[in-house]
Amino acid sequence: MTRAGTAIERWARPSPGEAPQSNGVATTLAAAGAVAATAANFGIAVVVAGAGASFAGVFFAATALLAIAGNTAAMGTMTGLVYFMPAAVEGAEPNPRSLLALALRPVVAVGSLGAILLLLAAGPAAEVIAPQRASEAATLLRVLAPAVPALAASASLLGAARGLGSMTPTVTINQIAKPLAQLAAVAGVVLLSDEPSMVALGLAWCGPILASTGLAAAAVWRLGGFVGSGPVPVEPDQFWAFARPRAVSTGFQIALERLDVILVSALAGEAAAGIYGTISHYVTAGNFVVFAIAQATASGLRRALARERHDEAQRLLQQATGWMVLIAWPYFLLVATKPDTLIALVNPDFTTGTTALTVLALSLLVNAFAGPVDLALLMLGRARLSLAVTAAALCVDLALVWVLVPRLGIVGAAVAWGAAVVVQNVAAAVIVHRVGGLRGPGRPAVTAAIGAVLAVVPIAVLTPSGLASLAVCGIGAGLVLAAWAVRFAPSLDLPLPPVPGAVGAWALRLRRSEARNGRASR
Repeated sequence: MTRAGTAIERWARPSPGEAPQSNGVATTLAAAGAVAATAANFGIAVVVAGAGASFAGVFFAATALLAIAGNTAAMGTMTGLVYFMPAAVEGAEPNPRSLLALALRPVVAVGSLGAILLLLAAGPAAEVIAPQRASEAATLLRVLAPAVPALAASASLLGAARGLGSMTPTVTINQIAKPLAQLAAVAGVVLLSDEPSMVALGLAWCGPILASTGLAAAAVWRLGGFVGSGPVPVEPDQFWAFARPRAVSTGFQIALERLDVILVSALAGEAAAGIYGTISHYVTAGNFVVFAIAQATASGLRRALARERHDEAQRLLQQATGWMVLIAWPYFLLVATKPDTLIALVNPDFTTGTTALTVLALSLLVNAFAGPVDLALLMLGRARLSLAVTAAALCVDLALVWVLVPRLGIVGAAVAWGAAVVVQNVAAAVIVHRVGGLRGPGRPAVTAAIGAVLAVVPIAVLTPSGLASLAVCGIGAGLVLAAWAVRFAPSLDLPLPPVPGAVGAWALRLRRSEARNGRASR
């Protein structure tokens, strides 16, 4: 048997009740990848903002359009492969290759068509997204166009890797290698030239995307994704009935995350879009943690629901929500309370965006506290409900942007996006509870939220603005939160990574003590 076939056999027969990667290991990997992606995206924002607000506006608007096109062309297959891959690898004759082919062929075709359309429509699109620098924007869009099918195929392949039981390719390729390579390439173009070329900038941005597609394919091969024979384990109609609504939903979700930069550019000019796109990288960076933890939970949650283990699914969902709050809340609270200092680190001329940054950060507290509810909807097989929720949130965003941006500028864009985030998460949480009886927020999330507020807010309020105060606030909050996490480890109920020495032993004793007390009380 080939090494790939051996990998399939090994994965298809996990230990009873366990996923290929434990939730704790996967979550730890996701957190590590989120930190790397956060640093890289922040670095890109700093480098591009240094070239000026108008230049940054063109760059962020063009790359936002690329992200919308590429992720829409993935047609929901990344989630579909996570959902259906267990059926392809479990059983007497594992056959993930046919499922992968079923998903990838239309993705490559649609992605290639999207690239051609972007090439042909680059001029008119540039007039809309960057009217004051349309020629430069059109050049950048034409250079970025070939990355559309690569971005779509990469998303599908990494979804297949997660479905095969490994979070590692997503972390190492998509969250570490690609963004760091983009940072290095973009920094080289911007810093080594007085007037950066849009052609060079586009190549620097899309080159790592093309390379990541090859790496993702190699990772899927090593996991056994290209082996197998016999009938397709999932009927095409069944696969696409699930994936089609997710395709539209993914397009709406990416539009919800990226379209506001394009609309700000169209309604308020490239300079305003440059400031808004730059400051939004602070919240986007923190949201990498939320997204990464959701991805790490997908495989285990799907298996628990497929095996009708409701209690296990509930605990996985609440653990994921606890992780999101424990890691993301301190960061978002720090951003909300120290926006002027953080923006000054990027470009002192961008401090007009402090109020908008505070609004964006506060809205993402709701996003983290709700937990991966959209993912839970998908793993419950309710892709159409997920689509409806995302569509409603996008409508809220578009309507409020159209009304508020001409009056309030980028603060209006931040309010519109924050309102859409709240609508999306509250609606999804209510539906998940009613449809599946699952609830993301629980004792882990509440305990983590209290700890985050106590760790960050008092120090942030008592310290003045400035880089030194920001460092004191960050270090102090980290120490307080670490002590809180160890002291209330049983209430957090989180599968923590190995902790050396007496601290780890203390946390373990606390958990065992509470477990014994619970049994005694019963």
